[in-house]
Amino acid sequence: MDRRNDVASIFEQAERWFARLRSRDCSAAERLAFEAWQAADPAHAAAYDETARLWDELAPLADDAEVAQWRNGAVPGEARHAGRRRAVWGWSAAAGVLLGLAFGGYALWRKPAPAPAATAHYATAAGELRRVTLADGSRLTLNGDTVLNVTMDAGMRDVKLLRGQAVFDVAHEARRPFVVHAAGNAIRDIGTRFDVSLEQAQARINVIEGVVNVTRGARTAMLTRGEELAAGEDLWRQRNVDPDVAIGWTHGMLVFRQTPLDEAVAQANRYGDGRTRLVVADPSLASLPISGDFRIGETDSLVRALQSAFPIQARHDRASGETRLYRR
Repeated sequence: MDRRNDVASIFEQAERWFARLRSRDCSAAERLAFEAWQAADPAHAAAYDETARLWDELAPLADDAEVAQWRNGAVPGEARHAGRRRAVWGWSAAAGVLLGLAFGGYALWRKPAPAPAATAHYATAAGELRRVTLADGSRLTLNGDTVLNVTMDAGMRDVKLLRGQAVFDVAHEARRPFVVHAAGNAIRDIGTRFDVSLEQAQARINVIEGVVNVTRGARTAMLTRGEELAAGEDLWRQRNVDPDVAIGWTHGMLVFRQTPLDEAVAQANRYGDGRTRLVVADPSLASLPISGDFRIGETDSLVRALQSAFPIQARHDRASGETRLYRR
């Protein structure tokens, strides 16, 4: 069933329930069944609310004499001139169709509109880690200084990652795709858990479990567990990575495995205490691969480890608060 037919079916069910609940012989068992139907899917409740809103808008027409006469049968021919009768029939028929739901069971006249989409906004401060469970059961872990919007309706689940980094543990629904938009890339879940981070004008996608499809313009890539894609306007680089390294931050750790120094520094600065900011002052060090596990926020420990294990010398500038890294 495609999205349009699916939405139409939901609205038809809502209209049937609306009419049935107003019937004098509606049983307690039916009312319980309605409650279960409404709780089964947010789209059900949204469709029922829309149906109730329609009732409220049309209710003032209930006392109209011509509408009542049309509902009860036909407009008597002897009561009007033929031309006038045709005009009244045209108006009454339209009104009667509009009131089909209110007075005759449920409306078949209306083309169902999609259930209204709901958008939720989530944000974290620098150094904050936040876990969120969405209405569909999907779980999100937001890194520090992260902003994203989540929009859901009966046919789609859409996330816009505006800043930062998040891990998405997606509840699979075949009829409602889960798509994350980040830096011009569309990352579509195919039953999976994945990490997305924004770095300037590019996105880095790591698959922890399952499969994701990434598209950017005419480019597309299918990623499986342990694969990473860095994607930007002039960048499309795919490589294998340790998935546990990619999400080490969710456990309070910075995990580096042959990570270029400039990338490691960028990650460390995200969790800095505000007093120390690392800067790779010597461009020749930018691609130096480093490895190690470091607790988030302990920048001083990281600097000591870099000077001890690598040909790096650190100089702190009190005026700017920067710790600059030079080749030793």
